[in-house]
Amino acid sequence: MARYAAVVLGATGMVGRSLTEALASNSDWEVVAVARRPLDIKGVNFVSVDIASQTDARQRLGEFGNTTHIFYAARSDHPEGEPEPTDRNLLMLRNVVEAIEPRAARLQHIHLVEGTKWYGSNMGPFRTPAREDDPRAVPPNFYHVQQDYLSDRQRHAAWTWSASRPHAICHAAADMPRNIVLVIAAYAVICREMGLPLSFPGTPANYRALYQCTSVEQLIAAIEWMVDQPSCANQAFNIINGDYFRWENIWPRFAEYFGMEVGPVHTVHLGKAMADKGSVWDKIVTKYGLRPTPYDRLALWSYGDYVFTPGWDIMSDMTKARLFGFNRTVSTEAEFIRYFDLLRANRILP
Repeated sequence: MARYAAVVLGATGMVGRSLTEALASNSDWEVVAVARRPLDIKGVNFVSVDIASQTDARQRLGEFGNTTHIFYAARSDHPEGEPEPTDRNLLMLRNVVEAIEPRAARLQHIHLVEGTKWYGSNMGPFRTPAREDDPRAVPPNFYHVQQDYLSDRQRHAAWTWSASRPHAICHAAADMPRNIVLVIAAYAVICREMGLPLSFPGTPANYRALYQCTSVEQLIAAIEWMVDQPSCANQAFNIINGDYFRWENIWPRFAEYFGMEVGPVHTVHLGKAMADKGSVWDKIVTKYGLRPTPYDRLALWSYGDYVFTPGWDIMSDMTKARLFGFNRTVSTEAEFIRYFDLLRANRILP
């Protein structure tokens, strides 16, 4: 019998799926994956649940009384560009916890995946590098109310909680278009096919500002560390790759990788400018014998606009995590190249 029993919420998302795979590969863990869309991972029990429904959550999740850990990486769907609904996101977390906790006598820990929006990184310039004890951004967002809920409930419980705060999560999964790696790679190969140089599509201020990313493997390693360390109980940690960069310094490296010239900054609205490039992509797929990825599932161009527009530094301080014992660091530039290589190896990119 496995030592631990995990329930992973949001298991088909970029974080949830990677976490599910990592836990399932360890014989110490028995894993239940919860999402609305099917997930097929060897050794994982998949359950389809609408966690926005209290009734569905209690009926479907109440049976997992053996649970020792809850990993919450779910979030409510919302139209791109609109605020993420605070009340609905809190409701979903509450439904999960209150369905499992009363029946799970072995429950030890609940982990919550948050993000740098905790500090208001999406609202304008903020104090950087952001520290976990900085004053909260105003107005409140769903990360705040979710963490407050766990903190308040934990005061009367035997379990503990932790929270991770990554930024711009990078990976090489081809079926998850909300990924800056895929946005850059797809933009580059389409520009190359059209005979254009690789011009930075964002704002000049964004090109020069400091930025950060979190590779999904870095985040998963940090989450596994947090839930295993008693000192991390009831704590939140910034988790980034460990370095900062400016697009202006690594953009030429991307151009070199794709065999292109670097163009001048050319600010465009990617969501509009790339909307009609499906025929170019289809030509690339045929020309290079790539796996047929539908253009509307290739890259989320509006996410590129979100990343490439702000003209302020976005930086999280990793000191707290390091002082608590998490010292894993990776080079973001090298990670981009590694992910490009993986996308090529999987015949997603030429």
